[in-house]
Amino acid sequence: MEFKNLAGTDIKELLSVFNLSFSDYIVPFHLTEEQLISKINTEKINLDISVGVFDSGHLAGFILQAEKAEDGEKIIYNAGTGVIPEVRGKGLVRKMYDFILPVLQERNADRLLLEVIEGNEPAIRAYENLGFNVVRKLLCFRGNIILAKENPDIIVREMEGFQWENFLSFWDIDPSWQASVFVLDDILKECIILGAYRDTKLVGYAIYNRSSKKIYQLAVDKSHRKQGAGTMLFKAIAQIAGGSEVSVNNVDDMSKETFSFLSSTIGLKNWISQLEMKKNL
Repeated sequence: MEFKNLAGTDIKELLSVFNLSFSDYIVPFHLTEEQLISKINTEKINLDISVGVFDSGHLAGFILQAEKAEDGEKIIYNAGTGVIPEVRGKGLVRKMYDFILPVLQERNADRLLLEVIEGNEPAIRAYENLGFNVVRKLLCFRGNIILAKENPDIIVREMEGFQWENFLSFWDIDPSWQASVFVLDDILKECIILGAYRDTKLVGYAIYNRSSKKIYQLAVDKSHRKQGAGTMLFKAIAQIAGGSEVSVNNVDDMSKETFSFLSSTIGLKNWISQLEMKKNL
């Protein structure tokens, strides 16, 4: 077995190993080449700090990683770990981390971050043995939007860009990596940004991806909640989605208000949950 970074790895080989690794996952999924390239670009995966294990010259496992600096810290995000079934049980995830950790330390990394599906006990134990700790539970929702009572005093309009100063003032919780400001700033063209207004005042917003049917962020000003702003934003998203299912991923389960709104008011189902884990270096 040989361990090295993934710079220069053929995208078709990476795709094949990615799909084989996740074919029997707790939530099996399959990516096209276009979707894998989009994942690499949107999640800012850096193949220079990603690691692969090669068996007789062929890729057999990987850890895809991204990097950002935030609040004086350098954070390394694990955007996906996979090992093909034929070579499992050999401690290859630990060995890949053993290989890449000195590289990350040379880059002055402060923290490692990842998500793992709740209930995937082998993976959770493996990461705990590597020194990761659970920091929060993240809920994933999907389904068709059920429209509740509307408020005609709330007008929803499309916005031309991110107004982060306003948006952040509405937050109770921080988004996960895939919906972070760091990621979204680079995919503005893929996003529809909707603002909810009472008279001329912005009281809520949503960031939606038309192609993936994914809602990255939605928040309402604390002083204007339970007055229909969120419902009107979802009405606008339902119209854009044209009756298709939508998803809202990685909602911090500490926000009971959000859980109730998404499940009871909007009708989405919490179909799976993830654990966010971190390791300080």
